[in-house]
Amino acid sequence: MLEVDSEVASKIQARARERGVSVNVYLRELIDQKGTESEGSNGLGSQERVRFLREWASVHSTNTTLLSDHAISRETIYGKRG
Repeated sequence: MLEVDSEVASKIQARARERGVSVNVYLRELIDQKGTESEGSNGLGSQERVRFLREWASVHSTNTTLLSDHAISRETIYGKRG
């Protein structure tokens, strides 16, 4: 029997539910993906990286005020250097 922290188990169950599959099917899919995808320098396959990026982006606000070009210019940040 495999033992995992309750937090990890909850995340696995939630992701399986999101995909509409059982936990067993979800874990098998992850294992199969890992075996067939080419791994990047961080050990993640391309589909997995896209999924993580989308998950990360989904929890960040899209209403952030944009900075003007002046506000982010080197001169504004570092001051004039002579």
